[in-house]
Amino acid sequence: MPFDDVLDRLDRWLEANAPDELRVLNPPATPAQIGEIAENRFDLHPELRLWLSRHNGVSTWARPGGPGGLLPGGHYPLDAEGMRLGQRDMEQEVAWSLEDENEEFVVGATAHVRWVPLGRTIVGTQLVVDHREGPTEGAVLEIDQDLELWGVVRWKSVAAMFEETVESLETGRPVVTATGEEIRAEYVHEDDDTWQLVWR
Repeated sequence: MPFDDVLDRLDRWLEANAPDELRVLNPPATPAQIGEIAENRFDLHPELRLWLSRHNGVSTWARPGGPGGLLPGGHYPLDAEGMRLGQRDMEQEVAWSLEDENEEFVVGATAHVRWVPLGRTIVGTQLVVDHREGPTEGAVLEIDQDLELWGVVRWKSVAAMFEETVESLETGRPVVTATGEEIRAEYVHEDDDTWQLVWR
């Protein structure tokens, strides 16, 4: 299914079933904001560009908690500025690892100069989009230090991630995590009178 149609389905489902989640989705990023993410380092993947041209992440990504963790595992989609900052942080991590001669524990495990962070959870796990040339180019990888997941491929593409998310929301079909656990989203009423999707 075309990625545009998948994102249409996501918006429609959220509007009908989880309006507080739709409320925190940002309007589209500008071409300039999208262009600053990679800033001539490499070409940003077209699916990532399309997602940002629809929704510039969620307004709650900088301080996760409450609505916004709509991606499986409770990942909050970053906005273009969060992606830019995350990519620059990874560049710095890689540079430090080369200086300290411990790059084998960092490069391609917790950071890479061609990884662009896409989402994060309240406990700090990350989804990143791989921009390295090769078989995983465009794939969504997961980093979770507690579970010792070091850049594990979770979805073959950004579109595949959103399609599985939407299908799970629409049908209740579980999403299988990197550790083999089955999770589903529930729309939960919180003490602060907001509602949010919780994956469990």
